[in-house]
Amino acid sequence: MPASRKMRGRADSGPTPGPASSPNPAPVDESPKEETPVESRPHTEGKRAKVPPARRKKQHGTAYRWFSAYLPVLGGLFVLLAALWVYTGFINPPPPTPAQQWTTIENKWSPPREKARADAAASTLDFAAQKAAYQDFYNQTKGWVDAVTAATNVWASPSPAADDVSSFESDGQGLLTVLQRAIDAPTAYAVAGMAGQINDLDGSFTEDVVNVGQDLAIANSSPSAPPLAIPSVNETPTPVPSATAGPSSSPGSSASPVASPSASPTVSPVPSPTAS
Repeated sequence: MPASRKMRGRADSGPTPGPASSPNPAPVDESPKEETPVESRPHTEGKRAKVPPARRKKQHGTAYRWFSAYLPVLGGLFVLLAALWVYTGFINPPPPTPAQQWTTIENKWSPPREKARADAAASTLDFAAQKAAYQDFYNQTKGWVDAVTAATNVWASPSPAADDVSSFESDGQGLLTVLQRAIDAPTAYAVAGMAGQINDLDGSFTEDVVNVGQDLAIANSSPSAPPLAIPSVNETPTPVPSATAGPSSSPGSSASPVASPSASPTVSPVPSPTAS
């Protein structure tokens, strides 16, 4: 066969296999291969690790600027509040409420008054000691009444305790009048005549105190002690000896006189006539 035909036949038959091809080709592994992940995570973490410090520095700088800008304002506000507290607490405090005013007065005068009343009730055998106790009782009662009267503006008509405070002042003045008479009494018998009136007025005074406390709704307000009996001085009068009555004047004897038997007249013998 001519060479030209050989060349044409080879060209028509297709490409000639390369030298890598072999009559027994090796099997091709067509299983999917795992792709090796790109190690970009350490690079990203490195970037993130570098960025936060700058951000934190920027945030800290912003907070510092805000704090520096508003620090004088906050300082001025604190100074203003402190000045207001000093002014309202010490220089010009607000007026107390009726409940606060009543509690202050009661805590001051009630304990010594109760002690003076107990002393007046205990001194029953010594007239001079009891008069001194009555004087102390008078002073403590008067101090309480005067303190309530001086705070008249607190007990104005809008106050729920206005009526009971007026009753307290009225009963207090009545009690003071009788106590002054007891102090000026010259004898124990005069004081004895006033003991019942003193007890009645003192009971009304104590009731007024309880009513005012209830009207003002004072926390932990407990009623005062019940009125103590204030006895007068017990002077035992010297017994006056009475005339001893005879047996005829005793109840058991008869009041009518009993006539004693009188002796019959003796008849003298008449001399008989003598015979001449």
